Amino acid sequence: MTIKSEMRFFPSLLSNRHYSGTVATLLYNWPIFAGLLFFGIVALTVSYLAPGPWGWLFVASGAGALGLIASILTASFFVYDWGRQHEYDRLAQLGKLTQANVVIDISCGKLRGTRGLLPNFQGGHYFLIDIYDAQKMTDAALRRARELEPPLQTERRIYQRPGKATNLPLPHNWADVIYCNFSLHELQDAADREALFGEFARVLKPGGRLLIAEHGRDWLNFAAFGPGAFSFFSPATWQKHIHKAGLAIQHHERWRGLVHLWVAERQPH
Repeated sequence: MTIKSEMRFFPSLLSNRHYSGTVATLLYNWPIFAGLLFFGIVALTVSYLAPGPWGWLFVASGAGALGLIASILTASFFVYDWGRQHEYDRLAQLGKLTQANVVIDISCGKLRGTRGLLPNFQGGHYFLIDIYDAQKMTDAALRRARELEPPLQTERRIYQRPGKATNLPLPHNWADVIYCNFSLHELQDAADREALFGEFARVLKPGGRLLIAEHGRDWLNFAAFGPGAFSFFSPATWQKHIHKAGLAIQHHERWRGLVHLWVAERQPH
């Protein structure tokens, strides 16, 4: 069936290729930004009243809070929206998407990556599998994302199905490409991640390709996103899951310093 959903706030902003990633970061995490802004303003105001070194402490705290806002939004624009090519275009290129007939898009409700990949895939069958689990995926930003995400507008017919990390509603040896764009880190349970990668190996055809874009829990992401980097996993985590599922990494690169891109392949038996 064609994807349909109720129109939400800011549909044009979240659907625009040129700044949707930055806008999404701001909207989905607005309570954090509001808290940082409030704290920064209060701290800078109090610094004028505090004596001696206390004043400088408040200045540093307030400037740090406002600086973190600027850092997160600048990094978001740089990694998601800047330039003509985006991470989904690069994955389409690396994964030879034009040669695929069946593409599986694994999502938790955010559709930016889907909107980006679809123009690179003109034919064949496109399945969007939503693995969101409200009991396990308790992140408030993800819930807001699902509420705010506008409907997917596309001229072509694609198919949407609910799924579970432990059981994708798809046949064996069927998909040419499985695509995961910033969705896998929502699985905080290692057993769920391991089960999902096992499902990837089951669903992919021999020679089928798994395409992944994920941030890393490293000093660059911490410098850009502050404590938010702790919601990501290390590159070694994803490499471990890929290898344990019996898939072979064909390519790995860092996209603009902050995102890891992988192409893994199911080997012919």
